[in-house]
Amino acid sequence: MATWATGYQGKVESTLPCEGEEILCLTANRFSPPALIIHAPDTCAYRADFGTDTGQGSALDAALSAADAVFPSMPEASEAEVVAYFEEHGERLPELVFTAVGAYTDVAIDEDAVKAGDLPSVLVAPA
Repeated sequence: MATWATGYQGKVESTLPCEGEEILCLTANRFSPPALIIHAPDTCAYRADFGTDTGQGSALDAALSAADAVFPSMPEASEAEVVAYFEEHGERLPELVFTAVGAYTDVAIDEDAVKAGDLPSVLVAPA
């Protein structure tokens, strides 16, 4: 689970977004599903499980829809349709979410680096 998401959900004050700051956190939550997105475009944060959007009508939500990372849900679709769609496309869901977030942020993350555990560390300090 992503460290920032753990702190933010626990209301650790030092992890709350500052005004003018945007945080986008993707976490697989392998030990405590579901996989989720937390988007804090300013001082408020919005959560979406993988396969849904934040419901805010934001540019991130549009990117998720454009990448087919928003799956059908009830009541717009029947339970059978939702289950069938997830069974057919669910394995690709993380790829679709990362593609959408990459398009939204203009940041590309190399899949081989992710699989190898070779992602770089970054420290962003205030100006």
